[in-house]
Amino acid sequence: MRTYKSEAAATPQAPPAQGVGFGDLVTATVIASGALVVTSAGVALLVWRSVWTELSLALGLLPIALLAVGMLVYLKRHLLWRLESLTGQDLDGDGMAGQPERVRLVPVNRRVMVNGVDSEDLALFARAAVGTSEYSQAAWRGRRMPSGRRCDNGYHALLVGCLVKVGIVEDYGRGTAGHLAVSDVDDALRLLGI
Repeated sequence: MRTYKSEAAATPQAPPAQGVGFGDLVTATVIASGALVVTSAGVALLVWRSVWTELSLALGLLPIALLAVGMLVYLKRHLLWRLESLTGQDLDGDGMAGQPERVRLVPVNRRVMVNGVDSEDLALFARAAVGTSEYSQAAWRGRRMPSGRRCDNGYHALLVGCLVKVGIVEDYGRGTAGHLAVSDVDDALRLLGI
């Protein structure tokens, strides 16, 4: 049966990029240009001394300055990882030399089983049985459960067996349908441990 876990293990991981590439050079150029613009704006603000000119220049250059700071942080991080790879030492204190491993979390379907019955199926069955007093085999035969399984006679016996075991249904057996001993749905789910 295919699971998320088996598919994730079979998915090849891309090898990490090595060296400083063209994109890093473009990033460095944009950062240098942003720094030049910010420095030029600072000089212009000192020379012109007009409040409105200063304000409009500052507001106009603010996005460029923020972009330059962000790119400096990005480039510093990648260059630091490259330097760590070359020297073999951990310079940023993350516990690894070089770029840290990328972790990909894959959800795994984890169903809880109670006496051979899926807990979601049991919760649905208990809610319906206590809420409507309908837990007969005929009413549940062929019904699709939350787990995706169809309720057959054997599965119905397991479901009712769980209710009998914790005391929700009493006097159930061959030739008798028994009766409900619990009338509150929350109490029934608590007794089942769901």
